[in-house]
Amino acid sequence: MRTTLKAASSARAARRLAAMAALAALAGCATPVLTQTGLLTRYDRLEASEATATKSRIFIDKAAMAQVRTVRIIPTSFPAAVAGPGVTEQERRVVANAADRALCYELSLRYDVVSSGPADLTVRSSITRAGLTNVPASGVAVGASAAITIAAQVGVGFADTVGKVPVPRLPIGLGDLTVEAEALDARRQQRAAMVWAGGANSFTNQARFSPVADIYDLAGDFGQDFGSYLTTGVDPFEAELTIPTYERIRVTMLGEMPRDPDCQAFGRAPGVDGIIGDTIGLPPDWTDKGPTAGR
Repeated sequence: MRTTLKAASSARAARRLAAMAALAALAGCATPVLTQTGLLTRYDRLEASEATATKSRIFIDKAAMAQVRTVRIIPTSFPAAVAGPGVTEQERRVVANAADRALCYELSLRYDVVSSGPADLTVRSSITRAGLTNVPASGVAVGASAAITIAAQVGVGFADTVGKVPVPRLPIGLGDLTVEAEALDARRQQRAAMVWAGGANSFTNQARFSPVADIYDLAGDFGQDFGSYLTTGVDPFEAELTIPTYERIRVTMLGEMPRDPDCQAFGRAPGVDGIIGDTIGLPPDWTDKGPTAGR
């Protein structure tokens, strides 16, 4: 009897491993594309830095940044011409604001973010490329995930085989985003800059019924990377991974009050509503209200 149970257990383990291998084979990611549109005051000092799914060119004047105390954030530009005709003004606003909200949180960890009066540093960003999500392909993953969740409740074999393994998206139609950003001092001299390009992947980017689903996530990634670079001076793609603090989780995930009052201009993270919305594939603009000025 023990031998039979052990054999059955081994068979289930083998099926799970086989399922995981098959899912991994489907994994893919969008190809990031760096741009140079002339929006930055200069590009000649940028140096290449690459990660698995992200490419960038970066520069920072660490000596000048050490003197910075106050920072102003100009809302990220996301022109309709870059987004294309399939993206609404509200969707563009929410995507651009996701970058600003993440950027503001990171900057608030070291600097005083100001919305009026003089500032030692002014940060401005522009989205220069937006590869949209293929909604039908993304919808397949949402539907498959829901089907497996339901099947697990009634004991269907496939659900038992897959278990808790996340359902990957088809490696087609994944979104990508490129942002050009810089930080200028009071004399409009460039003290830091970044051209950031990221691509969504089949496993870690949530599938949603929205053409801006992936670029919304990627905008937040950009804001975090550029903000971290400005506050630490360390290449964000080479920095060591750290466990998020409760303070970070409270603000960036649970949507509670930001640590700097001026960051409230970019609204709060969607919080629990956003987590639930992501799970069932709702478009980002259904749960994220965007900047307070745009409500």
